[in-house]
Amino acid sequence: MGKNGFWDRIKKSQKWQEYFLAAGMTVLLMLVLSVIFDYYYCMNDDTTMRDILSGAYTGVPEGKNIQMLYPVSAFISLFYKLFPEVPWYGMFLCGCQYLAVFLICSRVSGFVKRFGIKCAAAFMTILFAGNILLYELIYVQYTMTSGMLMAAAVFWFYTSDAEKKPAVFLKQNIISVVLVVLAFQIRTEMALLLFPFLLGAGIFKWSKEKKIITKENMCKYFGTIGAAVVFMGISLLINKAAYGSEQWERFQLFFDYRTEIYDFLGYPAYKENPEFYEDAGLAETEAVLIDNYNFALDESIDENVLLQMTEYQKEKKGNALFLIGFEEAAWIYRHSLFSDAYMPYNGLILFVYLLLIVAAVQNKDKMYLWKIPFLLFIRSVCWMYIILRNRTPERITHGLFLMELVVLFALLAGEWRRKKASRLTVSAIICIIVVLSLPSLWERAFGEKTQRAAVNEEWQLLQGYFEENKDNFYVIDVYSTVSYTEKMFENVDNSYRNYDLCGGWTAKSPLYEKKLLQSGITNLEKDLWEKDNVFFVSKANRSISWLQEYYAEKGIEVKAEAAEEIELNGEVRFVIYRLL
Repeated sequence: MGKNGFWDRIKKSQKWQEYFLAAGMTVLLMLVLSVIFDYYYCMNDDTTMRDILSGAYTGVPEGKNIQMLYPVSAFISLFYKLFPEVPWYGMFLCGCQYLAVFLICSRVSGFVKRFGIKCAAAFMTILFAGNILLYELIYVQYTMTSGMLMAAAVFWFYTSDAEKKPAVFLKQNIISVVLVVLAFQIRTEMALLLFPFLLGAGIFKWSKEKKIITKENMCKYFGTIGAAVVFMGISLLINKAAYGSEQWERFQLFFDYRTEIYDFLGYPAYKENPEFYEDAGLAETEAVLIDNYNFALDESIDENVLLQMTEYQKEKKGNALFLIGFEEAAWIYRHSLFSDAYMPYNGLILFVYLLLIVAAVQNKDKMYLWKIPFLLFIRSVCWMYIILRNRTPERITHGLFLMELVVLFALLAGEWRRKKASRLTVSAIICIIVVLSLPSLWERAFGEKTQRAAVNEEWQLLQGYFEENKDNFYVIDVYSTVSYTEKMFENVDNSYRNYDLCGGWTAKSPLYEKKLLQSGITNLEKDLWEKDNVFFVSKANRSISWLQEYYAEKGIEVKAEAAEEIELNGEVRFVIYRLL
């Protein structure tokens, strides 16, 4: 078959039309956003993971980036080993997110047969995704990437052809299984939080079968979801083996306790709990290190200390499974349904619920008498869990909103395809919603771009200073850097970085120790004042009296002398301290 035969085949094949349309629309969205905004790592968590994978952290690409499961982490690091100057991690995250958009777009365009309407459906999907997911597509964060993959998996699974035989059904849902497993490896907690929606979609789809309990149906639905669960389990086993050394196991305990304390339980204030710190063998100056996150300075703050702190905090809170009361959580949950803080996402979801109810009534579909309450139950369980745990950052709540929207639209698609009038009405309403929500979402994205450009300027200046002084090593106060981010594809430099935080989530890890040894540091507490090429860095407006007091408690009198001052626009932004 020649070249013309290939294109004739494309023209005749609706499936190929859908793929080409979706790919073209997705690339268009990607280019438009890159020209208007560019792409950023949303948080410094992702830049640290990038540094670990690329070799900028320890000097060589590492397969263990701590946050992701080992299989996907090792896979990305392999590409850095082959082509070290390419921004593979940024490409991977963006690729995953646009893959999710592409798959949903191609499936939506397949709901209709005429090519012109396919184009309209694909364009409407991209317009909707580019609007609702605008912030997440530009300011990329791995937790949200996992959420987008889970949402695409559920949509692809629910809208697959249920009339196929088990073997064909399982084959066409390989994509769904791969997406779920990939999401699980990228951010395990997010994938597990959204997994009930996948189970719900499976129940909804199964209920549409003419005969519910048959051998074929058992194979189709248990086979698909079971395959996802099996490969998720295999991922965990591989990850456990990769982190199986005693050193890594100790750090994993430290990491888990640290997460529990900083993200959920909180740490006990010294003045209110002096007896705890005395029992744990920590002085007030060491408690300050926990408070300002610079605990890497003190070797005595280990997994055993954090375990004691975790148990102490749990006991204070009555060993309750959740951190806030059920009544308070229920009030917060009800408030979130109409809160301005969650607009336009919560408003859009409530409106789509209304559309689904109207469509079900028009089509006299009694199945929605239990489907809608069941979906509300699933979303309520997921929301109440994160509220009760007192953990509701945007990267989690937006993932929940996205998943619920995708499930609602998947259900709505079943009603949408029944009547032409319903399709036109729903399409028109969705377009109106998109247009009305454009100003607020785009205004936020532009505002964030301006703010990041201003804030990141001083961070880039500091990095330039580090680059000019490669023979030195710089230990940075943790809270002096929390607001900085970096662009994904601009000024890519994966060479070794001669600085690190005095704490954070990598501290105490084998990678952290390897990095310090790379710069000749065997004892951070001692080498910081003993070696001439090791410096402490802090924002100019942050006091470091705690550092001198810490050493005084250890019987070492040190003086923090300003060796350099980093200025921007005539104002001192950072101070480089030498401890004498």
